[in-house]
Amino acid sequence: MRYLLILFALLLAGAALADDIVTMPTANQLKAREVDVALYYLDLDNQSPAPRFVQYQTAYIGLTDKVELDIHRAAVDNNETSIVLVGSVRLLSETKVLPDLVAGVRNLGGEATIINPPGAPVDLRAKSRKRSFFVSAAKTFFMNPAAPGPPLVRAHLSLGTEDWTLLGEKRHEGLFGGLQFLFHPEFGGILLNDGQDTITGITYMPKNTGLTIKGGTYGDHTWFGVAYRRAF
Repeated sequence: MRYLLILFALLLAGAALADDIVTMPTANQLKAREVDVALYYLDLDNQSPAPRFVQYQTAYIGLTDKVELDIHRAAVDNNETSIVLVGSVRLLSETKVLPDLVAGVRNLGGEATIINPPGAPVDLRAKSRKRSFFVSAAKTFFMNPAAPGPPLVRAHLSLGTEDWTLLGEKRHEGLFGGLQFLFHPEFGGILLNDGQDTITGITYMPKNTGLTIKGGTYGDHTWFGVAYRRAF
């Protein structure tokens, strides 16, 4: 039996705000020649014979200062695999007044991320093949405007079409978003809702390493991972 492959869309808001946005489109985007690669593990709160874990490999590539391509590969229980592409274009860059604004498409290739179990009443395979479109905005608020830097909060708000590529549940339809925090140059966190689940996370970014160590919750599930970012 095959099951849905879960995707993590891990988009970062610049080197000073390398904080997780898990599975959810945002206006965070890499700059030209920046690359972020990561390994993740999702521990599923399921009972056998349902899937128990998912392993991920992700790559985010800044093709230009306005165009980003993301590649997500997932393996469920070391068995089913899928590769999904996400593309986004920056429409506005953040200023004191304006937010960052990004438009994008999830599942560019129309990849099916699930094959229905026998007798399933809904054709989730067909649903998961559909592309999902989104427009995302983000604005950064500094706790001390006179000295921009941590602590700070980044507010996210997106508008999208339905996306069935995650856990066989409808996400990213209508409005969704949340908050991203940088408490200290090395420590951050998130609190989000993607229209289906609440997503939480904390991150640790050792100074001058390019690494981010992270973990949190996704609905009833638990996730953790490590990422490395570099400019070429």
